[in-house]
Amino acid sequence: MKFPQLLIISAVLIFSSCSDYEKLLKSDDFDLKSERAKAYYNEGDYAKALPLLDQLLTVKMGSSEEEEIRYYIAYCYYGQSQFLIASALFKNFFLSFPRSYRAEECLFQSAYSSYLASPRIDLDQSQTIKAIEDLQYFVDTYKASERVEEANTLMDELRKKLEEKTYVGAMLYYNTENYQAAAVTFEGLLKEFPETSRAEDIHLLIIRSYFNYAGNSTNCKRPERYEKCISSFERFKEQYPKSEILSIAEGLKERSVDLKAKSIKENENYNCDEKSKKIRPEH
Repeated sequence: MKFPQLLIISAVLIFSSCSDYEKLLKSDDFDLKSERAKAYYNEGDYAKALPLLDQLLTVKMGSSEEEEIRYYIAYCYYGQSQFLIASALFKNFFLSFPRSYRAEECLFQSAYSSYLASPRIDLDQSQTIKAIEDLQYFVDTYKASERVEEANTLMDELRKKLEEKTYVGAMLYYNTENYQAAAVTFEGLLKEFPETSRAEDIHLLIIRSYFNYAGNSTNCKRPERYEKCISSFERFKEQYPKSEILSIAEGLKERSVDLKAKSIKENENYNCDEKSKKIRPEH
């Protein structure tokens, strides 16, 4: 058989298949729709299964078949990587059929779909936070489930992503010499993720940030800002007394002590209080 003939036959078969599917969509034979929807679903052809399932749902609402149809619809969206819609549908299944043997599976799938919808690190992480909340809700609801361990692992992964997002942001502030914002962001990171493996390095970055922030300040502001560097060192030393980088931090602290004293002395001949007052017009 020649190649052009093969193309013609293939085109006819495709057209015939599409035509049969269109006829099925317009048909009133819901038993056949159900049979074909399941067949398409099992073949992984979710794009064809979904319209049929949607039609079935409209006529089977309130019947014993509704549960299964909703279950398949949720998985059709999941199979097409429409994870936000899938998450909502799985959650709705759980809420609608809490006593179903599929309820636990669907609540987990809702949370897992939410996890899969978490965006890359350079984008807004609101969905990542929601995914953690969804996974935690599953763990709280099914404490004895075999899926709890997996849910906890997924939450740890998402928290790492949030930690990395915050760290990258803090480093951006630091590298662009916005040292106050860097210090505050690093401090927030330690507060939110106290178990981070970067804790010691972040403490040192906080000390460096406050040291540089003070150095870039006007003389009147330097004493209080060098004090922040000193206080940050004391917290670091208290928490990590045997840190290998403690000597580096201590060097910054000692320089801060000297520079703070120098600034205080210079300020004695420079009326900072008067200089900081706003000039007001006379009445």
